[in-house]
Amino acid sequence: MKRGRLGDRVALGWLLAGGIGLAFGQGHAPIGVAALVGAICMVRFFRASSALPAFIGFVVAHVLVWETAYRGMVPLPWGARLGMETGVSVLLAFVFLLDRWATRRSRSLLTTLVLPCGWVAFEFLSARLSPGGTWGSVAYSFVDDLVVAQAASLFGWVTITFLVAWIASAVNRAWDLGAPAWQRGLVGVGLVVVAVLAYGTVRLLPADQADTARVACIVAPSTFDDEHINDVWAYTRGVEAPAESTERAIARIEASIDEHFALAEHAAATGARMVLWPEAGVTLTSAEETRLIARAGEVARAHDLYLGLGLFIFRPETREPSINKFVLVEPSGVIAIDFIKATRPPGAGHVVGDGVLPLLESPLGAVSTAICFDLDFPHLVGQAGRTGADLFLAPSNDWSEARATHARMARMRSIEQGFALVRPTRDGVTIFTDGKGRVLASLTLDDRQTGTLVADVPTRGHRTLYAAIGDAFSWACSVALVAVCVFLRRR
Repeated sequence: MKRGRLGDRVALGWLLAGGIGLAFGQGHAPIGVAALVGAICMVRFFRASSALPAFIGFVVAHVLVWETAYRGMVPLPWGARLGMETGVSVLLAFVFLLDRWATRRSRSLLTTLVLPCGWVAFEFLSARLSPGGTWGSVAYSFVDDLVVAQAASLFGWVTITFLVAWIASAVNRAWDLGAPAWQRGLVGVGLVVVAVLAYGTVRLLPADQADTARVACIVAPSTFDDEHINDVWAYTRGVEAPAESTERAIARIEASIDEHFALAEHAAATGARMVLWPEAGVTLTSAEETRLIARAGEVARAHDLYLGLGLFIFRPETREPSINKFVLVEPSGVIAIDFIKATRPPGAGHVVGDGVLPLLESPLGAVSTAICFDLDFPHLVGQAGRTGADLFLAPSNDWSEARATHARMARMRSIEQGFALVRPTRDGVTIFTDGKGRVLASLTLDDRQTGTLVADVPTRGHRTLYAAIGDAFSWACSVALVAVCVFLRRR
């Protein structure tokens, strides 16, 4: 039967409502309820439309959602960004089409599992295979809703994705069947949602105050200041330049090192037991690295301090790729952690490390670390949870458009793995959280702003189910999706 104009307009209305909901539910200032409403409306749009128009309409709308919700966050040329957004939208459209196909084959409650299992499988595979990791996950819409966000401690961020998609599917099934057939589906989902909210509420109840340690994050002026940016750029990259330019560059790098150590010593004098620099706190060449590390050892010994150095090291002599790393020096002056960033954001050219996260047993608890973009990959950070990390150091370097979203994503890792998070960040949000994602202190800095943030951080983490079982739930959803589809196909 041909669809009438009224039917087409209704379908387009659902598409528009779904797009608006997802746009306001993600990105710069996400509203979790908006994301849920957007998902419900998108399911309704697919079920009210023919397959091909639904597919095309969703892809176009979802690309627009990304362009709106994540504007300024994707550091890619326009064409590459559009290609990435289209690819993501096409894959997610197939998940919605699979849900549409399942509901046309059966009215069974099993059909309500197709969308959530498919969406979880999509996000799980994206986290493992996509260069963007978990960027764009609907789960991040709920990080600020801490009661809901605690569900991530069970099966990871995809727990929230599953709930959003399951509610959307169940509501639409109830819509299609009407009373009283809808009751079993909605009541079952409702009981699960109540259980999740109860779990989150109990998990956030006040507990005995754990031991804490005073930690300071310092953000000093960038090595690439306005006056010397061209000199430092040429020197660090081995570009031929006048001797005066090289002298100015070396002088600026030494001055930057002095500025960082001065702030570190000041923080130590106020009682900090650990002082951390952000990612690429100091930019230098391999010629200056040895002297800097030696000086860090002297400062650590003099102040009985754990000193964390975010370094970006160029190697102009050998023309080898740059190194983005984090070095943690113990109070004895010995290097305890020397970690190279394990991931490479699009467009970056630095060396990629081996991806093995260190674990340091210390008086401040078990300490692990990763750098900025590394935290967008839950399976990578999961190493820290499995080894029992209490304190996770995440030196970062953002930009104004991405700062709030990226900090929110980092907090999700804290909830999943149960460790306290310390995230010193240049041009972004420096945050301290406990092992349940609660923000203990934060400092937002615009580009080129400087500052220091000090807080008492718990030195004992909270063990979580997700840290113990890893991505077992995601694998189970992927297998269940295939099983349900095979079952429905045979029927």
